[in-house]
Order: sequence, then C-alpha cells, then structure tokens
Amino acid sequence: RRFRLPRRIRPTRDGVIYIAVTLGVGLAALNTQNNLLYLVLGMLLSLIVASGLLSEMSLRDLQVSRQVPTRVFAGRPFLMGVGLKNTKQRLPSFSVEVEDLVEDKPLEKRCYFLKLPSGRRQQTSYRHRLARRGAYRFTGFRISTKFPFSLFRKWRDVDLGGELVVFPELAPVAPWQRS
Repeated sequence: RRFRLPRRIRPTRDGVIYIAVTLGVGLAALNTQNNLLYLVLGMLLSLIVASGLLSEMSLRDLQVSRQVPTRVFAGRPFLMGVGLKNTKQRLPSFSVEVEDLVEDKPLEKRCYFLKLPSGRRQQTSYRHRLARRGAYRFTGFRISTKFPFSLFRKWRDVDLGGELVVFPELAPVAPWQRS
C-alpha cells in the first residue's frame, strides 16, 4: 500500500479503439508527411489530454463516508449507506462511482453519483446480501469515473476502515417452540 500510485487508469473498450485509430493516423501522418493528418493527429491527442485533465478534476477533493446498518443477518438483504461530499470551491464532479472494498477487494455493488455540485453532500445506498456469518472488515472505497468521454476509467482508492458483524441466519420457529 505504501508504494501504490495515487490514481490508476485503464482504457475502456471504446478507448482501446480510439487509441488504435490515433496510432493509425499518427503512422499515416509520419509516412505521408501530410499536414492535414498532423492536424487531425493533434486533435485526437488533445482529446486524450482533455479526458485526463477533466477526469482528474472530477475525482479531486471528494470525501466519502459509510453508514453501516445496526444489525445484519446472514442470507438477508440489507442496505449499506454511502455518502459523498465534494469539497471543491467552484467545480462540480460528474459521473462518479463508489465501490466498497472488503479486505482490499471491491464488492460487485456500486453507487453512482451523476452530478455532485461544489460544497454539497449526497447520500445513496446499495442493497447487498452476505452469505455467511462473522466479521467483515471494510478497508476503504474505490472512487472511479469515466468522465468525460468514456475513453478511460480512472480511479483512486480511499482508506476508510470499518467492520460489520453479521449475525447467524434467522430460522423460522415452530409453533410448539414459541411458548
């Protein structure tokens, strides 16, 4: 964890196609020495740079919190609350996804925030079901975005520990046992 990069980035399927087209135009521009192809290459590369800058601004200065339910039983669905606050002075954040990390592995559930204005806080929750009883250790959150052009997915991990104790599965009680 000490040597982890602050941001990670991975191209989407559309991003891989876009990069391949950009490389093709770049090779054609170098091969033909055509000024129009150099101009098109510059426009394609500037879109990649703009995507990187805008996604960085969208992920910057976000604070995330978790609202853990009081009681959770194995095999029963529950709601886990997630809050996100934008601490930037002027700029909003767009298209932000938040995932819980359980023992450094993301859950399959994501919370999506379309627009988070500056200085505001929004809350949402996701429904989840844990199969076994015991203690689950939450290590943090993964905050990601594909904003603005969905060419790349950029994310950062936020350390915020927590623990959830899951009680045994509830079983029905026979009528003769209720007295």
